[in-house]
Amino acid sequence: MIDVTLAIANELSRIVPDAVIYRENQEQGFEEPSFYIYEIMADSKGELMAYESRKHLYCVMYFPDRSVDDSGVKEQCEKMRSKLLDEFRCLDDLSVGLLNREARIESQALHFTFALRYRVAPVDDTPKLETFEQRGGLK
Repeated sequence: MIDVTLAIANELSRIVPDAVIYRENQEQGFEEPSFYIYEIMADSKGELMAYESRKHLYCVMYFPDRSVDDSGVKEQCEKMRSKLLDEFRCLDDLSVGLLNREARIESQALHFTFALRYRVAPVDDTPKLETFEQRGGLK
């Protein structure tokens, strides 16, 4: 099983090493600055020979530090938007590129959405030949 959210978190930690990254919504709110990763939707379409084409839509939210006086919330979001658009292009753990990347600032947070597409091979559970003994000779 592929853990796409973990691969996204690993890539974010490479880009922003000291980042706080959440995979689940927090009731008490998020520590700032931080990232929150969630999946919008997943799609799977069958292909020939039992292969599948899968597509995932993800959103990475960035919550800037509101307690800092030197730079505003919008300025922090704009800097992070540029950083993500420049450096967050693929997931090295899965060797999958990001498609349809979009970044918008809403409600004092950055919403960075993207799609992932990959192909899944069928699992072959048929028993394999483990040993082979040949008895033969020449006539």
